[in-house]
Amino acid sequence: MAKGRNKRIGLPLWSIPCLLMAGVLLAVDRFGGSAQLDQLLQSIAGNTGFVQAALSAEIGALGWESVSEHQPNPVGVEEVLSAQALPEQMTDADTSCDTDATGTLVSESLFALPDNVQKAVDTSNAPTKTASGAAIKQLTITGKSGDYPGQDGIYVSNMSGLSYDLAGMLADPLKITKNASASEPTVMILHTHASEAYVDQQGGRSEDPAHNVVYIGDVLTEVLQQQGIGVVHCREIIDAPSYNQSYNRAMDIIEAQLEKTASIKVIIDLHRDSMITSSGMEYKVVSEIDGQTCAQLMFVMGTNAGGLTHPNWKSNLNFAVNLQKSILADYPTLMRPINLRKQRFNEQATTGSMILECGTSANTMEEAEVSIRAFGKKLAEYLSQ
Repeated sequence: MAKGRNKRIGLPLWSIPCLLMAGVLLAVDRFGGSAQLDQLLQSIAGNTGFVQAALSAEIGALGWESVSEHQPNPVGVEEVLSAQALPEQMTDADTSCDTDATGTLVSESLFALPDNVQKAVDTSNAPTKTASGAAIKQLTITGKSGDYPGQDGIYVSNMSGLSYDLAGMLADPLKITKNASASEPTVMILHTHASEAYVDQQGGRSEDPAHNVVYIGDVLTEVLQQQGIGVVHCREIIDAPSYNQSYNRAMDIIEAQLEKTASIKVIIDLHRDSMITSSGMEYKVVSEIDGQTCAQLMFVMGTNAGGLTHPNWKSNLNFAVNLQKSILADYPTLMRPINLRKQRFNEQATTGSMILECGTSANTMEEAEVSIRAFGKKLAEYLSQ
């Protein structure tokens, strides 16, 4: 259930300029006549900023800037290094929230997708250096050569300190099936850190949805919808302009959407990872599908080890374990070992909730697209069983 909100008291600030504008229009009509009033109104109607502000006030958004277009915001390597340390702290232990869920814009893309989803995929000319000039090295992480515990090719990097029965999960898979009609969404996709981008963007960050993980979410939405699975895709840049409290803002969005769309079973928080050394060198994680280099994927699964309520974390892990097994049957190196963490990462919302890391900041957008298309195909198959 969504958290209770305090009612606003007194005159909203946004109403003051509206009252002033009304006064101006009355004065023009009285002293200048209807012709001058018509001319002024036409000028106002053509002013995008004013129209956006009026819409913001009408729908209850949090201020005039909340509906403005996001512009790419390059970030240096040093800032990325600093930001990458934040997710450890960005749990929902802090119950305060700096965004009102009632003012959050949840974009549903059930049948309308951006045109750029159909762009051609070409991974042949991947750069060897980042936009900042840092060297790029590639590696493939499967868990076979490491010290990860595992069974039947499924490996888990357990950072939670908790125990679980992997053999039991593989023997008794949690079944989640798609809804009978695509008009009843089964899957929700969102991006807690939507500004995460790839090697073509300075610092691996961009607030442009065509150049960050939001685009990868568009592709996943398209693949699932083509398989008859209803999807709600939140394309909001949740971590801009403020990175802090992004998980809390994401939870507000999830709660609002679940209240509106109770049919949702699987929630995918789609990110991209980052592997940067202290010298600035970056690693990209790669696999190969049909001769094309693609980005490796990784499930990040939350628990209650951090002290927060998450009674169904083993069910969530069961779903991820068996979905990973299904994916690896067709794409043996696509998935990195499952990362089991102390934080819960909002995954208490449904038993089909997960974080999905698609590549790193050193991968290309095209490499990420190849892998997410394969993932979407396998997820659709798994939900259709």
